[in-house]
Amino acid sequence: MLRLLTCLLLVAALASGCSQQETSVQAVGQVMKIRSDALNSRNSTLYLSVVSPRYSDKGKDFSQLKESIITNFMSFENVSYQSGEHSITIDGNYARASGAYRMKVVVKGREVVLDGVENLKFSKESDGWKFIAGL
Repeated sequence: MLRLLTCLLLVAALASGCSQQETSVQAVGQVMKIRSDALNSRNSTLYLSVVSPRYSDKGKDFSQLKESIITNFMSFENVSYQSGEHSITIDGNYARASGAYRMKVVVKGREVVLDGVENLKFSKESDGWKFIAGL
């Protein structure tokens, strides 16, 4: 009987871990959707709401990213961002997402098309998942 109870508890623990993992994957996906919506609407406030104050990547910290986003959004006449399928992996309070994207921006009447692969990093913070690198 003790063995059966132990096995049932183990199965329940494993099942709950899978569900936590899936919940985290969905939450990171939602953060990516918010960023996509913010890009397409050129809404810097919405964009920055999903970026951690601890953001740091390629020598750029949060304040530098913020300045860059605000400046770029003001200079773009139009933005069309499309994200392809992303692979999301969770490792505790950190996550990574990688996948293809296409972004079209119009600046001074000229359309520029950017196709690429992005490697995004996230941290689970007190108010949810946030970008910490890769933007």
